[in-house]
Formats: sequence, C-alpha cells, structure tokens
Amino acid sequence: MEAVLRHLTNILELLAVSQTDRVSEWDRHTALRAFQWAEYCEQLHSRFQSNPAVRSALEAALSDTNRRLRETLPSCSPVMFSELAQCQHMLLVHLLRNPSAPNSVIPMLFPDPKTAAQESQFDQNSLITCKSAFNLLCSTSDGTSSAGLQAEAVVRGTLLGDLLNSLLSRSGNDEYARTLLDSMLHDSAGKPESLYDVIAAALLSPDDETSCVTRRCVLAWLREREGGLSEVCRSLSPGICAVLSRQSPEFKQEYWGVLKQWASCLEFDVLESLWVPTSDEPVTFMKLTDRFKDLLNSGPPLKEETEAELKTLKREAGDFHVKGLCIWTDIIIQLKL
Repeated sequence: MEAVLRHLTNILELLAVSQTDRVSEWDRHTALRAFQWAEYCEQLHSRFQSNPAVRSALEAALSDTNRRLRETLPSCSPVMFSELAQCQHMLLVHLLRNPSAPNSVIPMLFPDPKTAAQESQFDQNSLITCKSAFNLLCSTSDGTSSAGLQAEAVVRGTLLGDLLNSLLSRSGNDEYARTLLDSMLHDSAGKPESLYDVIAAALLSPDDETSCVTRRCVLAWLREREGGLSEVCRSLSPGICAVLSRQSPEFKQEYWGVLKQWASCLEFDVLESLWVPTSDEPVTFMKLTDRFKDLLNSGPPLKEETEAELKTLKREAGDFHVKGLCIWTDIIIQLKL
C-alpha cells in the first residue's frame, strides 16, 4: 500500500509539472511515460473506488499532496479522487494549454488514427475525442461552433461530458459527479457565465444511454441550486437554448418551466400599454417573445410542440383575445400564430 500511495503522490506531482514551464524539458519518451502513469492512475480509481478502506487512504493522500503542491505551486489545480478516472484527459488538457509544451511533444498528442495503436499505449479514444475538439478549436474562423458556443467552451464541455459519463457509468458515483460540478462552479470565481457555456456543450453530447444519465445528473444539480436553471437559461442565448431543447427532452421540459416562471413575473401596465417586470427577474416581454421565436424557428417537431404549448397556456388562462388580459395571448399575437 505504501508503494501505491507513493505512486499516487508522484502522479499528482507529474500533473502539477505539466502545468508549469518545466514541461519544456520533456521529450517524446517522457510524455509517453507520463501517459502510462496517468493510465495507471485510472486503474487505481477503477480498482479501489468501491473499496471504502483503500479509497479513504487514497483520498487522504490526495488531500495531503494537494495541500503541499498548493504551497509550492499555487496556480496548480487540486485533484479530487473522482477525477482520477480521467487522469489521461487531465494530462492532455494541461499539455494543450501549456505554451511551454515543446514541439516534439504536441504532435504526438494527435497521431494518425491508422497508426496510433502501434505508436502509443495510452487511451486512443480519449485522444481521438480531444483531437476532434482541437481541430474544431483551430479551424473555426470566428471561434464559435454551429450551436453558437465558443470553440473553447465546446472543447471543455466535451471533456466535462466524457468525465461525467465515466463517473456515472459506475453506480454510486452521483455524489462525486455533483462534487465535481460544485468544484467547477467554485473555480469560476463568481463569474459562472463561462461555466454555463461549458455545461451547455456537455449537454449537447451524443444522445446515448450514458449521456442521458449525465444530462439528468447535470439538470438535477442545477435544480438543487436556487435559481440555477433560471441563471443558466438567462445566460445562454435563445438559439443555444433552442438547440438544447431540440436535442434533449429533459432540457426542453426544464426550459419551458423557466419560460413560464419568467412570464409570471410580468404584468400589464395599462398606462404604458405594455408588459413590465414585477420582480428582480430582468426579462422583458420582448426578450421572452424572442425566446419563443427561436423555438418556433427550430423546425419540426419543436415548432409544432411550441405552438401547441402556447395555445394550451392561452386556453388554460381563459382564452382571452383582448390585449393586456393574458400574456400568452399577447405572445401569440406578437408571434403572429
């Protein structure tokens, strides 16, 4: 066990070094060895994450080493036990972000898929995922993706989605996934808008069983934070929210709930002849209408679902046809439905 704890400490030191200018001394062989140690770290997580006694010892070692490294290298990020499952991802991202990474190392991070298995022993699926993200980052002329997100957010969101998928593929890791999201929110230093873009990119991951579990986990985490869903939807553009609604039924349901809540915070001012906010919620009638417009412009079946929902809300509110009596009537009039 002492050897395992010593190896774990060495791996955390390796991850810390990969974020400094000392990485300029690495060559191809050093980088390959680093990824092999990162793979060993993932094996430790897989083997001991369900063993309470060993896991406790590993978490204690992580805490001690993180504290010591923060004293020596304050800029280095601490590593939680749950993150050990994606140690190769962490190492790869550190190297990609580090301007001191030498030219002899960076090319090996993106090998030709046809020969990669012969040249490298570390996880090829991780590399291919990151290679696609890296190509997107490099080739997008205006720095945005097709969904309207910044390319950097897409890269980070892809990595976050992979990490959450890995965690949630094992039973009992829900709390660790939420802890990871809490940590990211804390690291956003009071400016969560950039984190919300990353979360949106993670929610846009391919629609499979594991990704559905991840989406439910992320949305549950947002619900647990007071006003969390409203903050995310307000931060994201109407277009991105429409894309997420089209891809994810879970997000669409939550988004509709937020839109209804925003509508309930507006009342009709007879003297001004317009709908005005009655709370601190900074959503105007026109901004609310624009969000419905993007849903309608998303094509079938979201367009038809949005029309049906608006007409149902109008009918449930009394089916008025006079302006100012029902916000849903006025939204339908504004949208010319």
